[in-house]
Amino acid sequence: MTRKKALRDHYHHLLSHLSFPELITRSSDLSAAFFHFSSNNASVFRGLDLVSFYPFQNEPQINVEREARDEPYQVAYVRIENWDQREMTARRSRRDTPDLWEEFEVKRGQRIFQPKSTQPFCEKDEVSVILVPGLAFTAQGARLGRGAGFYDRFLRLHPSALRVGIGFQNQIAEFLPEEEWDERVDIVLTDQSLYSSNHYDEWKIHGKIKNRITP
Repeated sequence: MTRKKALRDHYHHLLSHLSFPELITRSSDLSAAFFHFSSNNASVFRGLDLVSFYPFQNEPQINVEREARDEPYQVAYVRIENWDQREMTARRSRRDTPDLWEEFEVKRGQRIFQPKSTQPFCEKDEVSVILVPGLAFTAQGARLGRGAGFYDRFLRLHPSALRVGIGFQNQIAEFLPEEEWDERVDIVLTDQSLYSSNHYDEWKIHGKIKNRITP
């Protein structure tokens, strides 16, 4: 665990020292890469839910919403329901509709935005893709999160969804320590590259990852 803490400190430092212009430029490139990915797979989405996250201030500011609202998927975001139990749900909402959102205090002085509790739930079998933030990733899909375990639990609740790690190119590590409860992602999408696993090919055929569903 000490190794993970040292790595978290390293990547926190890396992200916090990005200048604002660099953050915006890299985020724009990352959003463009995402829209290229979604356009190439428009027929796979078929109006299913894509679940994204509202980024912290120094995280990649990825945008999954088109101004014309013509996305091939339904836009949804994660919502923290129970902090102590590390419980999140997916709710349909849009960032271009501010009155659908509320502030949530993660810790003293640090807040995030999330969909209001009145927003409709995403049914598990309708969630096609989950965008997953992280401090670092490997090209093989290992992920270093912030340590709270929210996403490990959330991903286990949606085994058939394609898991897309979202980060900048300098968040790609050669190796990351993993525990038995750590969940990997299937794709890592950065402002410069896309790293994928065999699960991506299965998802492109079926719109879900069948071999991860427990009978």
